Amino acid sequence: MIDRLDRSLPARLARHGTVSAALALLSDARLTRLLDSAPPLGAGIGGVHTVLDLDGVTVFVKRIPVTEVELRHPRSTANLFDLPPFCQYGVGGPGFGVWREIAAHELANGWVVGGRTEGFPLLHHWRVLDGTPPQTTPQEHADPDRTVAYFHGSAAVRRRLDAVAAATASAVLVVEHLPSNLSDWLSAQTAAGDEAAGAAYAMVERELLAQVPLLNGELVHFDHHFRNMLTDGHRLYFGDLGLATSPRFELAAAEREFLADHRDHDRAYALMELVNSVVTAFGGLACWPDRFRLIRRCAHGLPCPELPGWAEDLVQRHAPAAAVMNDFYWPLHGESRTIPFPAAALAQALDRHATAEPNISYENHVVRLP
Repeated sequence: MIDRLDRSLPARLARHGTVSAALALLSDARLTRLLDSAPPLGAGIGGVHTVLDLDGVTVFVKRIPVTEVELRHPRSTANLFDLPPFCQYGVGGPGFGVWREIAAHELANGWVVGGRTEGFPLLHHWRVLDGTPPQTTPQEHADPDRTVAYFHGSAAVRRRLDAVAAATASAVLVVEHLPSNLSDWLSAQTAAGDEAAGAAYAMVERELLAQVPLLNGELVHFDHHFRNMLTDGHRLYFGDLGLATSPRFELAAAEREFLADHRDHDRAYALMELVNSVVTAFGGLACWPDRFRLIRRCAHGLPCPELPGWAEDLVQRHAPAAAVMNDFYWPLHGESRTIPFPAAALAQALDRHATAEPNISYENHVVRLP
């Protein structure tokens, strides 16, 4: 199916104005009734989400518990629970709070409106409401003791989880709706055949190489796996800013040091996701260790005949950084959250990384999704 909505920046900003004005006129009671009438489509660590139709415009709505501590410090981007910096990784942590997520959206809104990038969904409206939605506790945190143990017994993680469970208010974020997450979209392109898949991955590569450097360290996402990336079939958008941070936030000294050490994280994470996606779809390998071995071979410049030609070329370009990141994130998930970030090895790998775009046109081959 084709996404026929005009997604040029002027059209997006016009819809943004329409939706923002409509929401500003709603009382808390009317907005609460509207939200209660929409069945939740999912719940996760970052809150409950659904979609609504407002004046003919489909919007994405996320409802996030606001803790008592956050209510006492409105709009503060400080680390209010003194969480350890390793909670910044997208490995199931409790999140740093709603104010950072809203601040990240507002930074991104400014960049989109100002024409710096089109690569973020617009935040149309936000406000804090009394009460929390059903299904607030995500499955990942259903057993707080297990979560705390996973994060090495952190008392700060315990305080944060307890505070979220006891929350009596929630923040509603109404965000521009995009038709598909990148993971599902790429699956559709792959199913359409090798030519469509190659064209789609060429677009993704081009967009990642162009968009991530535009952030220039002013916003570090930390969690832009392909289910958090969105697409309309023409470009990519960075969704779910729940773990995003910025040097413009109220950061503790340890957080500033952590952020400086991770200056290459988002670029390398994007390349890891891209390479892993290609190898998973086309490498014919059932388990991750075998996929990682193939990527390491490519990182050393060895041929990978398991892959189609275009896929082998793409993986060869980005395998050095992807291999370093895989060797970091795999044990980070499974062994320890305190594994040192391989900043020096990653910088060296990125120096080797060729940025030339593939010589392939994708416009005529991409299958659109609604």
